[in-house]
Amino acid sequence: MKMKTGTKNTLLMIAGIVITLLFLFPLYWMITTSLRPPGETFSNPSFFPSRICMDSYVLENEHGVTLFTYLKNSCIVSIGATLITMALAIPASYGLARFKNRMISVGLFVFLVAQMLPSSLILTPLFVNFSKLGLINNHVGVMLADATITIPFAVIILRTYFKDIPKELEEAAIIDGCGPWKTFIKIMVPVSSSGIVTALSMSLFMAWGDMVFSLTFLNQESLKTLPLILYKAMGELGVRWEILMAYSTVVVLPILVIFIIMQKYIVNGLTAGAVKG
Repeated sequence: MKMKTGTKNTLLMIAGIVITLLFLFPLYWMITTSLRPPGETFSNPSFFPSRICMDSYVLENEHGVTLFTYLKNSCIVSIGATLITMALAIPASYGLARFKNRMISVGLFVFLVAQMLPSSLILTPLFVNFSKLGLINNHVGVMLADATITIPFAVIILRTYFKDIPKELEEAAIIDGCGPWKTFIKIMVPVSSSGIVTALSMSLFMAWGDMVFSLTFLNQESLKTLPLILYKAMGELGVRWEILMAYSTVVVLPILVIFIIMQKYIVNGLTAGAVKG
């Protein structure tokens, strides 16, 4: 019986390794293609580049902008949008979870509807208002636009955590002399840390991958973000595969690294949130 169990575990482990390698191979091919010299992708296809060539990463485009300028812009927009999201979503979700009011159900319905609406639906009103406020060709405008999508998502996740926290914790804090704001900061936020990390990570991923809002509100080349430049590798004479893969690598790797580092908290947070209130 023990031998059968050991054999079964070994086969499952081998199957898991094979499946993992199959899923990781496209990532490996993307990275190695980005490091190949120009023209080698089809002229001499192999698992390893003939030599390491970093030209695709440091090459300036026709506007004199490098890949790392777009990377910096993406970091600014995604981090800014995430900070705005968390600053508004945490207290909003706490209020929706803790306070009893007839308008709570209406508020939740609004958040759910906002989550289902496509981004293109709000582009025109946002563009008109941002034009009046001088937020066109401004990273702040893109941050605020991204927050309109990430805030409802974060509120839906965080509300379940705050709702499941026993009220006795708040009552004990009040007895100890904590006011409502101090109770929220010192008790409720730390207890819901796993949900906050999950909401923060997912909001960051959503803002990082945004293309619609960046394409609409950023016309100046030096302000554009990473997702907007993937098409630049597609010229009149064909696709520049080395450049396209370099752009794709810089888009994918930061998010992949963040997910690997925080996967424990993300998985635990999503699992816990799925079975709560």
